[in-house]
Amino acid sequence: MIETLIAKIQQRSALSEEEKELLRSRMTEAVVYPAGSVMVTEGERIRYSLLLAEGLACRSKYMVDGARQIMEFEIAGDFVDLHSYPLERLDHSITAITDCRMIKFQHHDISSLIEQHPRFARILWFMTMVDASIHREWLVSLGSRSGAHRVAHLFCEMFHRSRVVGLTDGLTYHFPVTQADLGEALGFTSVHVNRVLRELRERNLATFQAKRVRIQNLEALEEFAQFDPGYLYLQRNEH
Repeated sequence: MIETLIAKIQQRSALSEEEKELLRSRMTEAVVYPAGSVMVTEGERIRYSLLLAEGLACRSKYMVDGARQIMEFEIAGDFVDLHSYPLERLDHSITAITDCRMIKFQHHDISSLIEQHPRFARILWFMTMVDASIHREWLVSLGSRSGAHRVAHLFCEMFHRSRVVGLTDGLTYHFPVTQADLGEALGFTSVHVNRVLRELRERNLATFQAKRVRIQNLEALEEFAQFDPGYLYLQRNEH
């Protein structure tokens, strides 16, 4: 169940068979969260980090009036709260959008792994830095991209992230969110989301139907969104 994590790491760094087995041996406890449940509550003290093995989740902040701002979508192979290892708590919540199967990575096991194999410190640190990079790009979208460009950029991001862990079928991928979820992520009302989705469809760039994104022309969609995948750091390094 952690093979998606291994695939994600190997996109950027080589792993030996011994290192793969070390990860597998320390991540054995699985738990399932139903759709809509809050897996980690803002401010809650936690002693493990959760790896998403199956499903879709999101990072979010809840306002006192119940409004929610989604700050990142999480897919299989993502640690949803690796930040909690040094921080012991999060400044945001993690919510299951679909039923989610998670694997617990106890913080004491992370410490033991890093002490015995220091290279893992760089690997895990790198993953948290990529999360920060994604958050910065989302901030740019909310502040500077408008309308269909904002949605197009998200569709490009989720395509590249999904392809790394084998969750794409050609130029199509499963994206089980509602238009309300998209609105909470992109700062739009559901009505506006529907309008910009129609624009992407009419431009023959991408469609979003039956919880699947189908990209008609990836190069054209990326050009329209001014999408540069560099912030995802998908290239292999030698460290």
